[in-house]
Amino acid sequence: MKAFLYVPGSVLSRRFLVVFISAMFLGSLSAAALPEPGTPAPPLQFTQLLQAPPRTKTDWESLRGKVVVLEFWETHCGPCIAEIPHLSKLIAELDPAKFQFISVDGDSQEDEKVVQEFLTKRKMPGWVGVDTTGSVAAWYGVKAFPTTIIVDGQGRIVAVTHPQFLTTADLQAVADGKGVKFKPMLDMNALVKSESPAPDVKPLFELSLTKAPPDTKNGMMFGKGRIIISGSNAKALISNAYPNLPEDRFLPTSVFPEGLYNLHATWSAGVDNNNQLAPFLQMAITYGLKLQVESKTVTKKVYLLKAIDADHKLLTPSASTGGSMSGYWDGKMRLANSSMDNLANELEGGLEVPVINETGIEGKFDAELEFPAKDVEAAKAVLLKTLDLDLIEAERPIQMLEVSPRE
Repeated sequence: MKAFLYVPGSVLSRRFLVVFISAMFLGSLSAAALPEPGTPAPPLQFTQLLQAPPRTKTDWESLRGKVVVLEFWETHCGPCIAEIPHLSKLIAELDPAKFQFISVDGDSQEDEKVVQEFLTKRKMPGWVGVDTTGSVAAWYGVKAFPTTIIVDGQGRIVAVTHPQFLTTADLQAVADGKGVKFKPMLDMNALVKSESPAPDVKPLFELSLTKAPPDTKNGMMFGKGRIIISGSNAKALISNAYPNLPEDRFLPTSVFPEGLYNLHATWSAGVDNNNQLAPFLQMAITYGLKLQVESKTVTKKVYLLKAIDADHKLLTPSASTGGSMSGYWDGKMRLANSSMDNLANELEGGLEVPVINETGIEGKFDAELEFPAKDVEAAKAVLLKTLDLDLIEAERPIQMLEVSPRE
């Protein structure tokens, strides 16, 4: 059924390839479209309904009077797991008599046992719907995860959005009968359809870079054999093509062309890791934009990520069954099934100073941190309190990129 994971444009500046390789989903797109606001919500028919009172019904007549927040997720979707703390906070702040949150597992191959095992590792408040038929996600036209669909007390669609765009105030306004304009999801159907070859044509490898109109929405989706990036600037594109180099690793002498770009890649087989895919993206971007990218080693002030507690008691081992995600935006850092290297990279993105992992800690973890952008002292404080980690100033030789026009 579904094939793609949606990442909001605010996350595009990070190294998406790390997430891409570890979160590829199988399947092909179905034809169903996302529901339009104001239309009746499709049925909710689950194989199992977990964490609900016995004999609970999920028909819209039984749910009448409540605002229902449907969160489509999967146990192997890193971005879905990263949104659990935000959704949990919303549930804690809202009146349960007026709101019902239902997490809908969108993977028909995940049965009750898989979901129950996940819930023993990671608490998710609200009801959890298991649908091994895949019908619910198909009826709602959901192909990107996570996707949030809000339904009002009369069983009508209010909005289709991303969970990070939800606020307590907006949801309360829906319960009060007020009109709320939620930030919409990127239209996956239209974007995939516009970039897909004829059904009987399966390219062995196809990559295109085009100029995008100034009002193009910034977004990205990826799945098995496909990447689509829309509305990205040149600096972010180059950073994405060099997955181990964050955006602050460009020398001040670098020059970037203005404007927005779309990058699309499709392949049938044979590309299965960062090292294989990155050179193709680098060539397309640098030649397409007529740029020259040169790597240089420079000694600079950096921050070393160090472990304080040898037992690492504050680290939470990941509950993910496969996918991973890491990102910093709007003052929050979210990591799911991510390593200490991922944590260092995202700290660097938020602080805009080089951060090097010297914790010596192996494994994958889930975490959520909150600190203002570029505020090293605030980041140090929350790292120490939340994860027993510290940032120590030092000087180290690091790799930097210099971008210049190609002659």
